[in-house]
Amino acid sequence: MLPHVFDTLRREPAVAITLAYLLVAMAGIFYNYWFYRAFGIPVLTLSQISDFLVAGLQQPMALVLVLSTFPACWLMDLFNARSRRKDMRNLQFLRSVARLSAWQRLRLRFLEWRVAEMWYTQLGYLMVVVVYGWAFVGLYAGYRSDAIRRGEGPRVEVWMNGEEHPLAAGAGASWTYLGAVANYVFVYDRSAQRAMILPVNAIARLQPWPAPRDGARGAAPAPAGSPAAVAPIP
Repeated sequence: MLPHVFDTLRREPAVAITLAYLLVAMAGIFYNYWFYRAFGIPVLTLSQISDFLVAGLQQPMALVLVLSTFPACWLMDLFNARSRRKDMRNLQFLRSVARLSAWQRLRLRFLEWRVAEMWYTQLGYLMVVVVYGWAFVGLYAGYRSDAIRRGEGPRVEVWMNGEEHPLAAGAGASWTYLGAVANYVFVYDRSAQRAMILPVNAIARLQPWPAPRDGARGAAPAPAGSPAAVAPIP
């Protein structure tokens, strides 16, 4: 079946591009769901359509998932071709038998249906892609969330609108940046083991920690030209 799919994609490159983009987008959505679920963030509820469209492009592992799906389908295609050849041999044998037992007649009907119908094979390919992708992305999302809890994520300071000092995290620690969607930014306080959902319009600036500026932590925000400052547009 896989060679026929490749022939179709070669004849219709637009279909190939659309299918690849769909797989990447679905992988990104799966990743966001599993990753933010570990921190109690309902990211699907907070996301907009534009977030779903670019979810996969923000995660390089989604591209790895799409590329690794083809070897998985190829292995399934080899198994399916071998099984189909075996069914054809058994079907020819049963048709050559003069008098069939009740069990053989039942098996003959089953083999005729199995050889003639292809929808269950197509459904099997779809299930392999979905289950494989879900497991692959789920394991990677679990690995990344564990790394965040170990303190391996990027740390930032957060200034809210109208505040002179950065938003305080527990035990004087900094915030770990988790990610963002169109209207919200997600940060994590490792010391308190809690996540925060911050509206974009309420944030004046995000800056890597320790901030590349003179002065003690908690001083007034650096000038707008300081390195690596990120100011969300209200």
